[in-house]
Amino acid sequence: MKRFFCLILVLLMLLPAVISCKKEETSQGNDSDVAATKFAETDDGNLLNTIPDANYGEKEYVITLQAEHEYEFQADEMTGDLANDTLYTWLNLINNRYGVQVKRNVPDGDFFTAQSTETMSGSVNSAIYAHNAFQLYIPVTAKLYKNWNDMGSMIDLTAERWDQKINQESTYNGILYGLSGDLSVSKMMYAMATFYNVALLDEIGYSPEYLYDLVDDGEWTLDLFEQIVKDLYVDNDKNRAKSIGDTFGYLSRSGNSLDMWFAQFNISITSRDTANTISPTLNTEQNVDVIKRLCDFYYNNKGVAYIEGHVQHKTTEAEEFPNGNVAMVTSRFSRATSFAEMGVDAFGILPGPKWNEEQTEYYTGLHDQYAIYGVSKSILDADIDFIAHITDALCAESSQTVYPQYYDVLLKQRYSKDPDTARMVDLVMKNVSFDTAFQFGNFLDSYPYMVRNMVAKNNSNLASEYAAIEKSLPGKLKQVYDLYQ
Repeated sequence: MKRFFCLILVLLMLLPAVISCKKEETSQGNDSDVAATKFAETDDGNLLNTIPDANYGEKEYVITLQAEHEYEFQADEMTGDLANDTLYTWLNLINNRYGVQVKRNVPDGDFFTAQSTETMSGSVNSAIYAHNAFQLYIPVTAKLYKNWNDMGSMIDLTAERWDQKINQESTYNGILYGLSGDLSVSKMMYAMATFYNVALLDEIGYSPEYLYDLVDDGEWTLDLFEQIVKDLYVDNDKNRAKSIGDTFGYLSRSGNSLDMWFAQFNISITSRDTANTISPTLNTEQNVDVIKRLCDFYYNNKGVAYIEGHVQHKTTEAEEFPNGNVAMVTSRFSRATSFAEMGVDAFGILPGPKWNEEQTEYYTGLHDQYAIYGVSKSILDADIDFIAHITDALCAESSQTVYPQYYDVLLKQRYSKDPDTARMVDLVMKNVSFDTAFQFGNFLDSYPYMVRNMVAKNNSNLASEYAAIEKSLPGKLKQVYDLYQ
């Protein structure tokens, strides 16, 4: 099997590289770091030909990263690995085309301490910061970020490469501190999908073709999901209790797998009125029913279990799935790399189930650790155009070369066993969302994690749980809103 994957990788590497030709650059011949900037006169489908050209005289563009996101920009040479070489080609193209040096920086110690120290020093070397989306509240509450909408005309934030839905929902009073888009691959790789074990489900009469038909006919709902997994349980260790090592129809071990249900059901936990006031919307009768249903699913369905993965067993559902004793899990796309070791025919991918058939679309939640981007409020005015320009150029090229390689090749072809599974990947990515309350989750007294915590405790008393933060939450939301003045 390993030889098979090596052969596939070699064949993929022979695919024609999509590399834009470096255009001739012009210079005014002055002493400025920045040479003459001009807009391209033609549009041949290359996104870089729709944004300005420039030569910045090898000026450094530093991306300061949390360590867990370094892989998204880490490619120092061609190695023959498809993922690495895709990133290397991308960064090298931007460096050559615009006369820049894109560099990455992972600070020693705590990322946000280093970020604050740099901002307050008055000497900012970082062009942008990349960190977990759920931690946006840290630099925003410390008032460290500049509004992306004040970054001038050298970045087109209306372009499709920047996630319009998430960015719009993250904007208040015209202010956007945390930018989401195709600048790096984690927004795609952290989309949450349903992975299934082909052999386990086939044994009980559910073939991939049957599952795909359910999805195509709009019948892939929580009801059917429950029916499929309910009888798939084997007490392998004979201890008369659900435990790791037993065989399950569906298993959750991480909080993120519990967060995804509301996203899949297209239920928001905050709203805003015409005055942009942020209001909590979790405590409703409908949501009480949803949480009761989820608790019933996890604790009264024989084939389903939630087993906390961070106490006795420090693993998640993603570590259990390749062992072959779990039929279905909800996990992020990046896990497909390890799942592929099971074999090309061993697993498939489906969107998350709908709440019911009245729900017209399948929806996908983002794991809250995908990378979001900020820019320091202390950057020099003279650097605004430079940072805006290269940020947009990196995103444009990523969207047209890096994303297609990761999405079409690494996900849809290399890690998918047939065209139907690739089509399921398209469905998963069609309606990706991220409730922006998660960007301030810890600041909001863990309000976005209330559903997660209630299901983990098998507690469906939403009114009681909500009462604990009911008085403080509106004030906290008001504080968030006030940060966007």
